[in-house]
Amino acid sequence: MDKMRALVFKDVGNLVLEEVPIPHVKAPDDVLLKIKAVGICGSDVKIVEGKHHFKPNTILGHEFCGEVVEVGSHVTHYKIGDRVAVDNNIRCGFCEYCRRGLTSQCVDIKTSALGVMRDGGYAEYCLVPEKQCFLLPDAIDDVLGTQVETLATVVNGMNTLQMLPYEYVMVIGFGPIGYLFAQFAKNIAAKVAVTEIDPFRINVAKQCGLTVWNPNEVDVVEKIKEFTYGYKADIVIEATGNGLETALKCVTPGGKVLPFGMDSSITATVVPNEITRWATKILGLYLGQNTMVPSVRLFQENRLNMGPFFTKVISLEEGINAFSMLGLDMKTLSHGPKSAMKIVMKP
Repeated sequence: MDKMRALVFKDVGNLVLEEVPIPHVKAPDDVLLKIKAVGICGSDVKIVEGKHHFKPNTILGHEFCGEVVEVGSHVTHYKIGDRVAVDNNIRCGFCEYCRRGLTSQCVDIKTSALGVMRDGGYAEYCLVPEKQCFLLPDAIDDVLGTQVETLATVVNGMNTLQMLPYEYVMVIGFGPIGYLFAQFAKNIAAKVAVTEIDPFRINVAKQCGLTVWNPNEVDVVEKIKEFTYGYKADIVIEATGNGLETALKCVTPGGKVLPFGMDSSITATVVPNEITRWATKILGLYLGQNTMVPSVRLFQENRLNMGPFFTKVISLEEGINAFSMLGLDMKTLSHGPKSAMKIVMKP
């Protein structure tokens, strides 16, 4: 049986490069992709730490694009040689949530997500359903193509926020998600500021021409007041998973808070009367929602500054060591300074 190289997540703290069988088409709607590039996501870091739901002995990697090399008998929209981005979150289409248009709340996502619960893109090949594929135009290269699904989640957030050109915006956390939200805000809002504690990413924010504050060094509540002439932010995007309490302190009466970052280990204390009294709108959402095609269009038309976003392109063999660049010591599972925004692997 033909073999391929893959980074396999064995269990918490144990990511191994090994040879595994190349998958092949089985179902009529299967598409086999030769992986062109795959991004390392912050969620992957949390999976390795055991802070995100996972399945042992799974090939990680949910930010990927690839070339179609084999198709099932019922595949009609793609042909061998096509280059596609992948939405890794497989929806069933039949549960109540799917049929109400809330596909990102599909009950199957937790058990079927590629690169989380099913083998993903940290490999030379990956088997995906046809419906998860989205054709990539030539204007989007392989590295950028890894981020179509990432951007799709952010576009879902932007659709929900309905950001206006006279609004003041604050983004808590300047990782890849915070970066993308800040790029949108720069294009739309009257003013935007971001917070970040990591020195490397603070410098990236400055490269992007953004106002950035380190909450370990300054009082960000006072800073946003000064920044907005005492008004506070009309929109606060919480992109870390642990800053909801700060977000609620930084939003203006009648403003919107988008809790976007994910960390199931975090709890927050809120005063419900403060939300009621100041008419604060807390907007919950998850993943993308029919936003892959808009994301392809945004990248194709070069609407966002993605230059500082990509730090390094590496080989699959270098993948395990790359986690230290994202702040995770693989031996101790402790955190340290980062030296990257987004790292992409090419098998």
